[in-house]
Amino acid sequence: MSSEEGRSSEEITSAPAAESLPLSVGDYCLHRSWGFGLIREISLDAGSVIIDFQEKPRHRMQWEYALQSLEPVSRDHIFVWKAEKLSTLREQAASDPVAVVEICVRSFGEGATPEALQEALTPTVVAQEEWKKWWDGVRRVMRREGRFEVPSRKNQPIRIVTTVVPAWQKLFFALDQSASSKAAVEAARALAKAEKIPAGGREQAVAAIDRILSSGGGASSGELLELAVIRDELLAAIGKGPESGELAVSQWLPEDRPGLQKALSVMASSAQKEVLRRLVLEKGGAVSLLLDLLPGASARTADAIVTVLAEGGRAKELLERLERAVRERTIGSDALAWICRTRDELFRPLFRPDLFFCILYLLERESSGVAKKGSKLYELLTGKLDLLHAILAGAQPTDARDVARAALASPALRELDKRSLLGAIIKKHPGVQDLVTGDQQKNSEASLIVSWKSLAEKKQELETLVTKQIPENTREIAIARSYGDLRENHEYKAAKEMQGVLLRRKAELEAALARARATDFSEVAIDSVNVGTRVILQDLATGKERRVTILGAWDSDPAAGVVSYLAGLGQALLGRRPGEEVELPSEGKGKGSLVRVERIEPAGPIPA
Repeated sequence: MSSEEGRSSEEITSAPAAESLPLSVGDYCLHRSWGFGLIREISLDAGSVIIDFQEKPRHRMQWEYALQSLEPVSRDHIFVWKAEKLSTLREQAASDPVAVVEICVRSFGEGATPEALQEALTPTVVAQEEWKKWWDGVRRVMRREGRFEVPSRKNQPIRIVTTVVPAWQKLFFALDQSASSKAAVEAARALAKAEKIPAGGREQAVAAIDRILSSGGGASSGELLELAVIRDELLAAIGKGPESGELAVSQWLPEDRPGLQKALSVMASSAQKEVLRRLVLEKGGAVSLLLDLLPGASARTADAIVTVLAEGGRAKELLERLERAVRERTIGSDALAWICRTRDELFRPLFRPDLFFCILYLLERESSGVAKKGSKLYELLTGKLDLLHAILAGAQPTDARDVARAALASPALRELDKRSLLGAIIKKHPGVQDLVTGDQQKNSEASLIVSWKSLAEKKQELETLVTKQIPENTREIAIARSYGDLRENHEYKAAKEMQGVLLRRKAELEAALARARATDFSEVAIDSVNVGTRVILQDLATGKERRVTILGAWDSDPAAGVVSYLAGLGQALLGRRPGEEVELPSEGKGKGSLVRVERIEPAGPIPA
């Protein structure tokens, strides 16, 4: 370097502006518009700086403007970590995520909001689809450690506290000063799980809970009951027995089904189980109460009831109650979905064709037309098909045929899902192939007899698809496309997949409506069973009478005895005359019931 160049360098570096904001080749910097960059060159002769910004590589800036507009970035800034040590940062995000958050907080200062952290870390450090799970886990650890102030809102800053307050003390303050009973329960739950809490801290928490229990404070019976359970947990942790006085758990134990159902609905799973254990121990008739509650319970409550009854040696009664609920179709969707999902060894006897018919019944009862894709039961039945495999594991060929017929005729199943189910049935029972092929050919070529009401519902579904759902999906695709690179654009992929689903459903509805022939079922011949007739059957084994109304392809209300003429039961009865004996589809119970057609009545006219 010449002496002149040396003097120029001296003059520049000794200028006041340069002293206040020194810039060197290899330094990192931030610009309010162009973001993070690396200084590549400084040309003293030209009075300019060349910087590699993320979106503007080799960008040239005038020296004076650079001094005024660039902010130096230290080597421990999160952006520098991403630029130089990305693989290390990714490993640390997995092994020590709190350390990564601390780097971000020290880098951004008061700008270290959860939103800013997400923008900085996704998708290069933490995958976009993993962010919520990752952040929820880090946030729990941070709150437990007590070294950070973690905001409740995404636009508030995360701060490093100068004086660390033990997490349990914060929780105790939240319990003692809670503004609502719900907040008190949440704080008490967290205290019961807190680590490194001294005996004195637990005693303070017990006293705070007892004050809430004594005053009531507008808390619901379920909240008071859970607080009492948590209080006894805290007492057990310091070697004391449960409270036995007027604030004991037993004081809040409900003895009726509505009261118990309401109380359990607001409680955590662990508290539910403890309450049910106490109930069985302390209240007569509690087992019957729990068995009656089970069919309509939520998944969480069903888990608690099954756990407690199985622990108490009541597995046989439990299974009998569930079998009856499935057989009588009185079980709720949540409880049945939980059973199908857990598939515990205890429930093995339930997995037979009758469970399939029960699932279809619930889907048809709870939906108008095709069942919603998002419903738990629908996804369990049509997803990986392992539930269907379990149901058909010990099924006879006749049972498989009945399952295939029911799947074909069910209005709750989408056509693509019907094909998947039928494919799985045929794979297990190849003899069903002829039945399925024949039914599909017949259904694809023949007209569909439908009621005016079901026709209007199908037309309304098509109109909603065409005027609302498809246009909304088109807008979602356009918005997602504007986000950029389609290869990594998850929103765009999801919107395009939904477009395929909507267009397939539109085609299915248009094809079905083209074949539909609506009627009010008036003036139907009743010399034999026909579409639009009501059939009175007598069970030859029990003598009981049963009424079945056979209506259109899209009419189904099993609870009211209404079946589609395409359903297995409808097909078995069509064309039968009074006095004839018919074996009804078995629905998975071995041989079907043998009935006699007593008389046939007109079902219509059915109003639109």
